[in-house]
Amino acid sequence: MTSTPVGLTSRLGSRLQIAQAFFGTACGDEQMRSLQQYFAYFDQELEMLRRGLSEQTWLIKCLVAKTYEDIFHIVDVLRKNGDSRRPEIRQHLLSRFGSADQLGINQSINLAIRLWLMVNIQEPEFAGLRHEATPIQWNDKSTLRSFFQSLFPHSHWQVTAQSSRLGPHFTAAFMQRVCGLSIEWTTNLQDHLLLNRPRRAVRIFPYKCHSQALIDNYQNNTSNHSPLIPLELLKETKLSLDLLFPPWDDKTMTLLAKEKQNFHEYGPFEVTRTLTLLDFDHWRDRLMELHEEIFQSPPANWAQLWRDRRNPQQFWTFWGLHLITQSTPNGQKLQIFLEELKDVYGTEWTTTLIDIRTNVQKSDWFLQLNPNGKPFP
Repeated sequence: MTSTPVGLTSRLGSRLQIAQAFFGTACGDEQMRSLQQYFAYFDQELEMLRRGLSEQTWLIKCLVAKTYEDIFHIVDVLRKNGDSRRPEIRQHLLSRFGSADQLGINQSINLAIRLWLMVNIQEPEFAGLRHEATPIQWNDKSTLRSFFQSLFPHSHWQVTAQSSRLGPHFTAAFMQRVCGLSIEWTTNLQDHLLLNRPRRAVRIFPYKCHSQALIDNYQNNTSNHSPLIPLELLKETKLSLDLLFPPWDDKTMTLLAKEKQNFHEYGPFEVTRTLTLLDFDHWRDRLMELHEEIFQSPPANWAQLWRDRRNPQQFWTFWGLHLITQSTPNGQKLQIFLEELKDVYGTEWTTTLIDIRTNVQKSDWFLQLNPNGKPFP
């Protein structure tokens, strides 16, 4: 007796069936409990299939995959054909979906990858469904494996044992409280540790349970199919969460509670906090950029300056940018330059326009800055 196929929008899919199809047959009760955060994402992704101005614009209308079993079949084809290009994978899927249109198969492949690997592959017309995740397009020219290699490259930077050391204050709680960086939680693994300097924000992929489930699946896998996402990258993802969110730190746990993130609450609990960049290959470049932003950038406002303990003498001496100028061509050039700095780096600045016709250059406050009493350009 065969089971009745379950439609993607029915919300009746078996959690155990999903976990077995995506992460292998070794899913026990503990692992199923740990995957609750992932299943919440899974439900959200399916809910987005029915978003649009009208029913005719829903993404579900474009899909050839209509049931959970269709998605499981696509994942199985992707798993077995990682070295194939998209046209070849579409050809493999025609045996199940018949003479389906190319866009419908592409959209179904994208959905399967999002649900299985949590990488936000989207066609351009549906790229804005998740504002917290950068949309990515896979073209017909590259193989699936080479495409994923381009998303998760090895580090471009080599470091020595001495230069690779990270400070003990390299935590998300410190960078938020002292440095003014905000955290943007993302559902796209490829966005992990991505720093946005103008917004002073860093994206964090918090689905530790998903990384662990893929690791367990790959390590227990007896087939000859190598993983699309490198095993070391998944381990580094977990390691980076332990680095930035040490569970024994009170300020970190307060931050996680405030953000309603509980990825440390489920096993396995072998938390290892490394303090060397040598333990990271795929995420090293982004960690280096984040470390530079935290420990070398000056405070963004007076409140942060007061709390800052990184290099007090340097920041108290040099922090703050105030332009005193005249409304002349040279003065306007400086103001344009400072506005461009603000757009690119978020550098805050203030200005005072003076008028030498009022003899302001001879006033006491001006002479303290420029004792010769000559006006600035």
